[in-house]
Amino acid sequence: MEESELKLIKHASCDWLKQNIQFIQAGEDIEVATPLIGAYGDLVYCWIEKEKDGAYRITDDGGTLFKLDPAQENLDLLEEAADIVIGAGFEFDEDNSEIYQIVDLGNMAQTLSDLTQLQVALTYLAS
Repeated sequence: MEESELKLIKHASCDWLKQNIQFIQAGEDIEVATPLIGAYGDLVYCWIEKEKDGAYRITDDGGTLFKLDPAQENLDLLEEAADIVIGAGFEFDEDNSEIYQIVDLGNMAQTLSDLTQLQVALTYLAS
């Protein structure tokens, strides 16, 4: 493959990402709508929240596990999910099943990518 073709592929891929990932102002936060689809056919969303110290909280706002177990009754599922979340390098709030990570601006894009992939993987736990 020639260098010019590689550049075209890179450009087309970046254009696709720009068109298919939406950043939506939601009050003080930003909602990130992705083209990824979980096991139940739902699109994957996450949120960016600004912390008081200037860092950013990248979170699923508790939505991922709520979809799998709204009443939080399946303790085995929640425990397995928590192990996967922590193993993937994220924090897990047991009170509201929120998955999150605190990052600086330089690590935000990678964390958004990691979280959305984790969300998709978790949806297959209960399917």
